Amino acid sequence: MFSFLVYKGAGNKENFRGVSMSDARYAIRFDEATGRAHVDISGEIAPRKILNTFAAIALNNSWAAGDRSVLWQAQEALLPDAFEFADIFRATPLSQTITKPGKSAIVVNKSEEMVAKVARFYQSIAVTSTNRNLEVFYDEEEAVAWLNQ
Repeated sequence: MFSFLVYKGAGNKENFRGVSMSDARYAIRFDEATGRAHVDISGEIAPRKILNTFAAIALNNSWAAGDRSVLWQAQEALLPDAFEFADIFRATPLSQTITKPGKSAIVVNKSEEMVAKVARFYQSIAVTSTNRNLEVFYDEEEAVAWLNQ
């Protein structure tokens, strides 16, 4: 079972509450200089894993003190046959709670059209429901350049 804390509003650590989720998360590494999170989304895309991953990122001290950017590397991601866009909507209220200002870039494989559509769906939610800038790219170098602006 995967457990972490979820931030519940402005203020101090008293606003954190424990949440336990059975789903895992994607691999994350943090750049020591900038605090930027690099996420490897390989295998099937799962909205709950994405939410768990972002929650783990949001609670990382070096990320919170850094530029608060995330590079989601989804070039190896696959869309499962049973994927439901509604699962993304179900995760939106919690993601609004843990989201902090910053930038996210999702890099997708050009030949995976449906993965790109899922990334654009996340982009539309970020624009309408959070305070993060999110862009979708086919080229990792362009994504990193945009995050560095």
